[in-house]
Amino acid sequence: MYDVIVVGGGPVGMLIANELALHNISAVVLESRDAVNEYPKAGTYHARAIATLARRQVVAVPRRTNDHTTISSELFQFAGYPWLTLRSRTIDGPVMMGIAQAELERAIAAKAATHGAQVIRGITVTSVEQSADHAVVIAYDADGAEQRYAARYVVGADGGRSAVLRSGRFTTTEYAPTMRAILGLAQLPRPEHLRGGWNHTDAGWTLLNLNRYGHSRIIVFEFDGPAADRHAPVTSEEFGAAIDRVVGSHVELESPHYLNRFSDFSRIVHDYRDGRLFLVGDAAHIHYPLGGQGLNTGISDAVNLGWKLAAVVTGAADDTLLDSYSAERQPVGQWVVDNTRVQSAIMNPDPAQDPLRRMVSQMLCNKDTHDWLGDKINGHSLRHDIPGPSESELDGSFLPDHEIDVDGTRTTVSELLARGRIVILVSAQARAAIAETADIPFTDTVVAQGLPKLYPEIVVVRPDGYVAWAGESSQVAQIRKVLEGHFALRWMQDH
Repeated sequence: MYDVIVVGGGPVGMLIANELALHNISAVVLESRDAVNEYPKAGTYHARAIATLARRQVVAVPRRTNDHTTISSELFQFAGYPWLTLRSRTIDGPVMMGIAQAELERAIAAKAATHGAQVIRGITVTSVEQSADHAVVIAYDADGAEQRYAARYVVGADGGRSAVLRSGRFTTTEYAPTMRAILGLAQLPRPEHLRGGWNHTDAGWTLLNLNRYGHSRIIVFEFDGPAADRHAPVTSEEFGAAIDRVVGSHVELESPHYLNRFSDFSRIVHDYRDGRLFLVGDAAHIHYPLGGQGLNTGISDAVNLGWKLAAVVTGAADDTLLDSYSAERQPVGQWVVDNTRVQSAIMNPDPAQDPLRRMVSQMLCNKDTHDWLGDKINGHSLRHDIPGPSESELDGSFLPDHEIDVDGTRTTVSELLARGRIVILVSAQARAAIAETADIPFTDTVVAQGLPKLYPEIVVVRPDGYVAWAGESSQVAQIRKVLEGHFALRWMQDH
């Protein structure tokens, strides 16, 4: 029997596997595909997702500054309109990064493999049964033979048609589709016939990522109702006709392929946990795929759940820690569903939506409103509600990637978090005050020099990079409450 089974080996599922492999946990990823899916899906990654991947050394982020107060910004779209400028701390890396989803999946899988993650391909999971002390995954291999796998916990990272979701007692809210879209790759012999970037007409929208030397990525959006059959294969003729209708003239295409349809159908799971079953990524939240928000959200889902599962399975933390996964991540998924539904309404070219477009455009001219929306979309403003005695402004925030000195060696916050453990950063003056933390499982106590002078003497950092507590050595007794309460560490309960 495994400790954890991850159903689905896409980027989100492989991130879970990497978190577990960091702690030598008995786990396996079950994936129906024989190889990485090359379909051109998500390709835009926002600040918080980039920084999270950097803290697990999946992506390399060039260091441009050591000043955590410096802010970078980049232009971005909202509902196709150039209304937003996204921002983030320069010290944490770029505001946005373009990586093909297939390329990211390979990078995460390679990183997980270096830590010993086990993946079985050609396995199609059909259902999951759970009992008081374990769960059983029922699946079929490539030859059609039934296979059964048992584990203490099962994570559904198996997308919108999740077998784990269907098998559990999960409740959802669904929003019916109102439009249809087709994504594909094609060569454009006459690229002047289709404008680059986001463009709207009275009939819909097109998005063109032009490649003059190969196949361009094209998406066409129409708003006169959903597709008659969401799962019907897309033909080249259907793709070309949709583009012609929206543009209003014929656009010549050559060798269109990787054609895929989608809509603004949305679904949100109310609680991402059902006993021994968990949902992450598209299994937990489906929405209109605008701006890469789905995979960005799934990346943070995976790391949030991954370190908590690792802490519980290794015996460091009590099972109650796992309840905090849904409590922290479900509101984020709900907000993504909500904002993409708003964007779909704004994109609808029906003149009835003109007042909505004017109002949102005017609202985003207000700096505070603009920054609030931009910071929500790229995760820059996300903070966790950390109950407890500390009153530091750092509590619940994402710790900047400071460069610090540890025993005469220069390192960074990202490098310290690469092991997926709790990190307690301590000034030299406070070293003696927290001597007992050196023996706490799942925790690294680090005497660090070089943190900003205004920081308190002690900063407790969660494995996902968020601050759980910050304070002075005179408040050291409060660390016990944090480690026992917020992290549910059993060591604290036993000592």
